[in-house]
Amino acid sequence: MKYKNFLLRAVNLLLILGVLWQYQQVALIRAAAVSQRKQEIAEVEAYNASVLQAQSAAQAKQSGYRDGIYEGSAYGFGDVIRVSVTIQNGKMTDIAVLDASGEDKPYYKQALPLLDEMLAVQSAEVDTVSGATLTAEGLIGAVENALGKAAG
Repeated sequence: MKYKNFLLRAVNLLLILGVLWQYQQVALIRAAAVSQRKQEIAEVEAYNASVLQAQSAAQAKQSGYRDGIYEGSAYGFGDVIRVSVTIQNGKMTDIAVLDASGEDKPYYKQALPLLDEMLAVQSAEVDTVSGATLTAEGLIGAVENALGKAAG
């Protein structure tokens, strides 16, 4: 009888310890899942914030120009290239070369399509033309110079 009571208490204690251990394991698994979900949420929020920032930067860039005609200049292959950039409703509508007399004609003709490309993408951030790199850089730089004057 004396040992029966001890055995009952020992079995009860072991059962309680087993239940507590199992509860601890479930709690650890749940905590890990919650932590993983919080990390995933933080990653999604960071991604969303970066997308919103990029969108607002793109919108500011597109609409950040004052309407008017702005002149810009930069050095090309032979000498200074001068352009005028027309802005209407915050967007580039025309780019005209005012002076490129120092440029070598074949290089100049090779680089001219960049003007249409800049109008299409509404930015001076275009690739240069292989074989007419310096003239292309002059055109791009002149447009960037004019856009700097048009910036809000």
